[in-house]
Amino acid sequence: MKLTEDDLYRTSTQFKHWSFTPSQLAAQRLQTNIQASERVKAAVQRQRAQRAKQLDPASASESDRNGTPVPLDREVNCLTVAEEKKLVDTFCEKAIELGGFFKFPIEVTATGIQFLRRFYLFNSPMTYEPQTISRSAMFVANKTEGHHMPLEKYAAGFPKATSEQVLAPEYLLVQALRFNFDIRHPFRALKGGHLDMIEMARGNAYTFASHILKTAALLTDAYFLYTPSQIWLSAHLLADELLTLFYLSTRLPPSSPLHSKTLTTLRSCAALLSSHHTFTSPTTSAADKAAKDKKEKEEVQLLIKKLRQCRDPDKLDLVKLNQAQKRDAVDGEGLEEKKAKRRKLEREGYQKEADSFWGPELPRRENGAGGK
Repeated sequence: MKLTEDDLYRTSTQFKHWSFTPSQLAAQRLQTNIQASERVKAAVQRQRAQRAKQLDPASASESDRNGTPVPLDREVNCLTVAEEKKLVDTFCEKAIELGGFFKFPIEVTATGIQFLRRFYLFNSPMTYEPQTISRSAMFVANKTEGHHMPLEKYAAGFPKATSEQVLAPEYLLVQALRFNFDIRHPFRALKGGHLDMIEMARGNAYTFASHILKTAALLTDAYFLYTPSQIWLSAHLLADELLTLFYLSTRLPPSSPLHSKTLTTLRSCAALLSSHHTFTSPTTSAADKAAKDKKEKEEVQLLIKKLRQCRDPDKLDLVKLNQAQKRDAVDGEGLEEKKAKRRKLEREGYQKEADSFWGPELPRRENGAGGK
């Protein structure tokens, strides 16, 4: 039996363009990391060469003539795929805090986080700094979900950000999203499924499962790998396994091959959700949770420090980059206008040359004119 939510989901852009197998997801992240590392190293090498020329023009000219490379500083230590993912995960967690600060509905926060995760599937933190992109992602999510917070009010919530800095990465973001703004969340599906389960048992599974959907589900690759129905059922499996298995058996007979296949998928998704550091089971002690959080914070601080050493220098100031693109567009329009004027003058010149050779065009006689 097919679930209604799944039927709707399979018609969405999320299913068509943003659903992957684990190997596809890993391959895409590896490709993004390799391309970004090459760009960063090339940009840093180019800037170092330019600085070397400015410091010693004579030796630089001699180096150019001899074809010898300019001596460079040590190699840039770029982020690995795992380090990039950890940084993105951290800024997704910060986005949850940001949503709480602005009192956004969970749908707005969840959409903003998925925009951020989609963006960094094809872009690297070494190219575009996550804090800058996350501000823009949350603002675009506001518009997408119809929350409509004014730009000035939103920008005022950041001590060191302007409205222009919020808007500057917006087009980069929507391009990376392929203009696919529809995000299918598992929240509504959880409520519907739980209402079915209420008649079976009374308990607090809904609260625990809802917490998982608002934390671990948003902060892992769950949206890339699983459908909304699979995600909420996996969260409920972690909250109350016996109840969830019973519910599943009422929808899919255990004798059906689809039952075992579905359960395997749910357990795989549940393993992903429970692997995130924000997940705590009822048996997790406060000391264990504090130790895990401390370790996570220390690792992230080291990565932030490393990120500062391997940022793409060509992409540091997105406001200036955006202004330069606008200037180029205006200059391009001016060039087209000059080309049109030049063509007009050329046509007039050709006409004058024709007149001088053949003579001017004979005047037309009006009706009734001439004759006897």
